Amino acid sequence: MEIVWEIKNMKKLGFNKSQATRNLGINYETVSKYWNMSPDDYAKLLELRKNRKRKLSKYEDEILEWLRNYPDMSAAQVHDWLVERYGSIDCSEITVRNLLSSLRNEYNIPKQVSRRQHEAVDELPAGYQAQVDFGQI
Repeated sequence: MEIVWEIKNMKKLGFNKSQATRNLGINYETVSKYWNMSPDDYAKLLELRKNRKRKLSKYEDEILEWLRNYPDMSAAQVHDWLVERYGSIDCSEITVRNLLSSLRNEYNIPKQVSRRQHEAVDELPAGYQAQVDFGQI
């Protein structure tokens, strides 16, 4: 992780944590986490990350199939479908979003963006026009 070495370099140059946060454009908690971390501690952290299991790993094949069939799916939709099929799941929508991003990158499944079709309407006299939004299919 290159950002760790950038944080260490900022510290070595005499910057404080707030300055490092602004200069690197990252979260203050991230800077604080790595600020005093030794290289050995960082190596241990990387080793732990390699061996950890994803919360949604048992659903990955099914989610991947959904993505292949419906490439424009959002994380909210996937989260809702998982809850509908399996009841309460032990993760947040952000966890689902991260998994979808990872799967899209790994299997080269770009998210298809659909655009709403709309156009201006001629002005009519008062009482002859109403606006209704039926959504999108």
